[in-house]
Amino acid sequence: MKQLESFEIPRTVIFGPGAITKTPLVVAGLRAGKILIVTGRSTTLHYANQVAQLLSGYTVDVVKYDDVDLDKTGYDLVLGVGGGRPLDMAKVYAYIHKKPLVVIPTSASHDGIASPYVSYVLSRRMSSYGKIVAPPTAIIADTSVILSAPSRLLRAGIGDLLGKIVAVRDWQLAHRLKGEEYSEYAAHLSLTSYRIVSSNAARIRNFAREEDVRVLVKALIGCGVAMGIAGSSRPCSGSEHLFAHAIEMRLQEKSNEAIHGELVAIGSIVMAYLHGIKWQRIKKIAETVGLPTTLKQAGIDIDLAVEALTTAHSLRPDRYTILGDGIDREAARRALENTGLL
Repeated sequence: MKQLESFEIPRTVIFGPGAITKTPLVVAGLRAGKILIVTGRSTTLHYANQVAQLLSGYTVDVVKYDDVDLDKTGYDLVLGVGGGRPLDMAKVYAYIHKKPLVVIPTSASHDGIASPYVSYVLSRRMSSYGKIVAPPTAIIADTSVILSAPSRLLRAGIGDLLGKIVAVRDWQLAHRLKGEEYSEYAAHLSLTSYRIVSSNAARIRNFAREEDVRVLVKALIGCGVAMGIAGSSRPCSGSEHLFAHAIEMRLQEKSNEAIHGELVAIGSIVMAYLHGIKWQRIKKIAETVGLPTTLKQAGIDIDLAVEALTTAHSLRPDRYTILGDGIDREAARRALENTGLL
C-alpha cells in the first residue's frame, strides 16, 4: 500500500498580456508588509523596478540575485522577477526563511517557472541548506514581457521541453528495474507538455506572436506542476539533464556559460538513441525551431561531450537512468557519431 502523499502546486496563476499589472492584487492576498524582489541585471531589473512601483504602498527592496544576503531577515514575501538565476535565488531565500514566493518570469527558457526546485548546479552550491524546496504560491506570467525576451532563450525553452520524453522513459525504467516510486499522473503531465510543444514547434518557432509564447509558457508551467505532484524533478529531468549538468559544471570551471535548454536538446537526442526511441524526431523538431543539433553548433568540444556522457551518471547516484552505472568512451563517441551530433 502506498504511503500518505502530500504536494504543493501554485494556487494562483495569472497569465497573458499585461499580467504584471495584477501583481498588487496577488500581493494583497498574502498579508505582506516588507517585500524582497530578487532580480537580474539590465532588462529584468527594469521589470523588477516596474513591479516595485506597482507595490509603492509596501516597503520593497530590489536586489540582484548575486547580491542577495541569505542571512538577512525581516521580509514577509519574496518575489522573483527575471530568468533562471533570479527565480532560483528567490526560491533559495524563500526556502531558508519559510516565506511565500511569487514568481514573475521575464523569459521562458526552462521549466523552473512553476517548479519548487532550483537548478542542479545551484543546489550543489547551496547543499549546506539541505534539499531546497520552495513551491511558488503564485505565478504572474506576462506574455507581452516574455515575448520581448531574446528568441534564443525562448527556443531554449523548447529544448528543455524536448527532454521530457527521455526523462519519463528514464523514470519508467527506474520504476521497473529499481522499484522507484512512479506517478502516472505526473508523468502524463510532463509528456503532455512535450507533445504540446512538439506538435506546435513549426508554428511557434519564430515567437512573433503573443500566442506563440502562450503555448510555450503553458507547457513549461505544466512541467512545474508535474514536479510538484511527483515530489521531485523526476518527471522532467533524466539522463538528458545529467548530460547537460555535466557540461555546465565543466564550463563553469572555465568561466564559460552555455544555454541550458540547448544542452538539454542535445542530450535528449543522444539519450533517445540510447533508449532506442525516435531520436530522429527530436532532432528534427530541434532543427525546425533553430536549436543547435550538432556539438559544433552548440559550441561543445567533442572531448567534453564524451566526458559528459561517461560521467553524467555519477552526478546523481540516486537517480537511475538509461546511463546505468556509466558507459565507456567508445560507446559514448559511437552514440554521438550515430546521431550525427559530431
